[in-house]
Amino acid sequence: MPQSPDDDLLADAIPIDSDDSDSLLADAIPINEASEPDGIELVEGDDEGTKQEIRSFGATKKKDDDDSKYQRKLNVTGTGGIRAKTFVAKLRLDAIDHLDHQINDWLDAHPHYEVKYVTTVVGELTGKIKEPALFMTVFI
Repeated sequence: MPQSPDDDLLADAIPIDSDDSDSLLADAIPINEASEPDGIELVEGDDEGTKQEIRSFGATKKKDDDDSKYQRKLNVTGTGGIRAKTFVAKLRLDAIDHLDHQINDWLDAHPHYEVKYVTTVVGELTGKIKEPALFMTVFI
């Protein structure tokens, strides 16, 4: 008598003790007892008048250019750096072009800043993968 495909699968199956199967299924809900959700209620407006906004977790944009949180005042005499801003770019032409735009936009947004000197370092940026990167610090 030929064997069915189920017999072949069962022959290679790992046996499970009856005690183990009971503990695994203890929290399971039987299919016939599962209830269907009634639906989702849609809310048309906000009754309290509060503004709702989408927020991302972990990545918050900090206002790093607030002069009031630092003791030392900016020095516009051409000597000595008081503060620093670091920019990072991967070592690809498009990323370095983007770095130029970031720095120029930042300087345009802060016309009262005077660049004293700039340092650059090539290093390894560590994230999900390690890759070479350019770190540029602008001292103002």
